[in-house]
Amino acid sequence: MDSLPTPKNSAEAIKVLTPHLSSRENKYLECLWSSVRACGVEVDILNLDQPFAQFKKVYTSGDVIHLQWVETLCRPRFNKKYSWYFLLRNLRRLIFLKSQGYQLVWTVHNTLAHECSSPKIEKSLRWFLRYLCSDIIVMSEYSRREFARMYRRTKRVHIIPHGNYIGFYPNQVSRVDARHKLGIAPQQKVLLYFGMVRHYKGINHLIAAFNQLKDSNVVLLIAGIPYDPDLCAEIEQAAQRDSRIRLRLEFIPDEDIQIYMNACDWVVLPYQKILNSGSVLLALSFARPVIVPQRGAITELISNDEQGYCYEKDCDLLATINRALATTDQKWEQMCIQAYALAQKHDWSKIGDQLYQVYSYCKQ
Repeated sequence: MDSLPTPKNSAEAIKVLTPHLSSRENKYLECLWSSVRACGVEVDILNLDQPFAQFKKVYTSGDVIHLQWVETLCRPRFNKKYSWYFLLRNLRRLIFLKSQGYQLVWTVHNTLAHECSSPKIEKSLRWFLRYLCSDIIVMSEYSRREFARMYRRTKRVHIIPHGNYIGFYPNQVSRVDARHKLGIAPQQKVLLYFGMVRHYKGINHLIAAFNQLKDSNVVLLIAGIPYDPDLCAEIEQAAQRDSRIRLRLEFIPDEDIQIYMNACDWVVLPYQKILNSGSVLLALSFARPVIVPQRGAITELISNDEQGYCYEKDCDLLATINRALATTDQKWEQMCIQAYALAQKHDWSKIGDQLYQVYSYCKQ
């Protein structure tokens, strides 16, 4: 990572534009923009959809454009013809902004979108951005290496970790009340899968492992929006065959997340592939230990036997779940403490300051 200058005086406000100002499913952006606003940065939305003649009149000069999930720039759910159109249209606008003095910053959430339908188009977009952006942000050393491997860039690549969610979601519901709301008995062991339900997150693999558990006193909670109707149907069929599986396949309101997190004993996130994981930080923020594979940035975040249990191969998931279920209450409580302590280290005020330094750096 390049050495960065000391942040400038807040009177010299930096103005940042972004195509993504908020997200209903994930508070990451809300946390991020709040942290940089606390440093005196002005954040506003970038409208890439207006006609180019109007676009040129609106964006005559400025400081920084911060890109997040860049796959939206080529709209991969459209057919290839229109995806290429949106890619070229948006690149034209970004090149124009660059000519007007804007500096482009890109946070790499994934080296390629999950379940990417048009890899050639998306890789082309990312290769263009690899040259066009003055600064790149990744969330871990693993991400830095992967980005360098795929896109051959190592200069002005900054590691700024994912922040926690402590205080960003309500957390007043007790374990007893949370379980009462979900109809779960106090003595039952609860495994929770929480987040968008997608193939790459390994939900089918989790269900297959859970079906092999003999313990009738264990509950598997699956809560989140299904991404694929076929996957949703598979999960619903699995739940019909095993009464220990409880489903809430829908958007979970912010105020209800605490119910699921506080009711569970373990958060299980059996990713098949992963670069970064906000879901892991969410679990830690609610002081819940995790069961995760040793993949992606998780290897740098979770220490096995401290904030949870890690496994190397998919075939080890069942054994790892059994190990978690056999954990003593005293050991589990200690892991909860360690999980929360780790989350606290990922403080957004530090992240906002680091990002402010990058903005200052790219303006020089």
